[in-house]
Amino acid sequence: MFDLAVKNAHVVTESGVLDAGVYVKGGVVAALSTEVLPAQESVDAQGRILFPGAVDPHVHFNDPGLTEGEDFYTGSCAAVAGGITTVFEMPLTNPLTEDEPSFLLKKSEASKKSVADFGLYLALTPDNATHVSTLMALEPIGFKAFMSYSPEIPMVKDGELLTGMHAIAAANSRIAVHCENNDIITHLTNQIKSSGRNDPRAYTESRPPYSEWEAVQRAVTLAKIAGVQLHVVHSSTPEGAGFVAEARAAGHPISVETAQHFLFLDVEDFQRIGPFAQCNPPLRGPENADRLWEAMRTGVIDCVATDHAPYTIEEKLRGKDSVWTTPAGLNHIQTANQLLIGDGIRRGIPLTRLAELFATAPARLFNIYPQKGAIRVGSDADMFLFDPEQEWTVDAEQTFYKQKWTPFHGMKVKGRVKRTWLRGTTVYEDGAPKGSITVKPGFGRFIPGRTGHAASPLMAAE
Repeated sequence: MFDLAVKNAHVVTESGVLDAGVYVKGGVVAALSTEVLPAQESVDAQGRILFPGAVDPHVHFNDPGLTEGEDFYTGSCAAVAGGITTVFEMPLTNPLTEDEPSFLLKKSEASKKSVADFGLYLALTPDNATHVSTLMALEPIGFKAFMSYSPEIPMVKDGELLTGMHAIAAANSRIAVHCENNDIITHLTNQIKSSGRNDPRAYTESRPPYSEWEAVQRAVTLAKIAGVQLHVVHSSTPEGAGFVAEARAAGHPISVETAQHFLFLDVEDFQRIGPFAQCNPPLRGPENADRLWEAMRTGVIDCVATDHAPYTIEEKLRGKDSVWTTPAGLNHIQTANQLLIGDGIRRGIPLTRLAELFATAPARLFNIYPQKGAIRVGSDADMFLFDPEQEWTVDAEQTFYKQKWTPFHGMKVKGRVKRTWLRGTTVYEDGAPKGSITVKPGFGRFIPGRTGHAASPLMAAE
């Protein structure tokens, strides 16, 4: 007898959508069948869509040290409520996750709090490249570097980045890079500030699209030289994604994600919402979203990530009168993929491609497939049930965020996560007013980072 049966579902697999039931035993998918098989627990999907649990390769849960904005419990609750069952957490915490003590501290905190499975990044800093080989014993999901200034992590100059890339390549790991040209941004920021401008458009103009895609091109070049697996994070420009696609087509293990907020918000929203819509890279022009959707549809962009980056309401309000004083980051992990799926269906993107973008591709790229990222026999039974017809409105108060704000507040959404399973156990169930978390803190497990370049299916196709 199976432990769980999810019956009467449109099951999104890698090869197509099956009208079948999914049967779970011991936390893994044991069978996909059109027959009715016995199970201890049976859930009638009522013809709704069953997606593989999303893998979010880019979150900031602020644990430890910066937990006023979010912690691993509140962040992971919001994740599973949005269908995200695995998260990779960035190292921009206090202390910075750059060595063994800081990594073990974060792993301990996450192990006590998370209701989603999780992997952890280590920071690549100007002076820790020589320790990469020994740090691999911690099993990080990868390393993270900034090519531009950030208040939480030291930026790396090109020579330092190349040195780090060589060390990471030798360790058979991977690096994720925030690509923006610091010199251009500094120059334009000083120029615009001196004119007395403090408005959101001024901030956007200080970080123009070319300041991002130029840095992407440089990072791709350095990665080719080092032979390292590179993942370009939160690309807001189709041009930057295009440089990655060219390198990938030439056989280099280089990939790119975009972030959902670039698909649904633009500079006009930034002007309207103010500091609560401020992020790096900034929101782009109104025409940019359609170009990113097309890049996702055609495979230029490998995957999506939320870049959920929470700050306190007080911190964000610093920028009420001057945009230069606001920390950059958005709350939206709970709504990100619900918006993505609803609009993706409206745009005619196949369900299999949507699942590839938010689940299968990131799992492959970070070498945790097929354990994660797909509904297939032998994989972890990470799934979420999605009602494509339910219409609702985002209400910041009805989220699991520690800080009750989001730039998506008031946005109308078509499609909603009704239930989420992690390893065959229900972790979230929808209901008025916001649904409930059905497991205790610490249910989530650490996902060890695995060595080896894992090519995306897009790379394999080319």
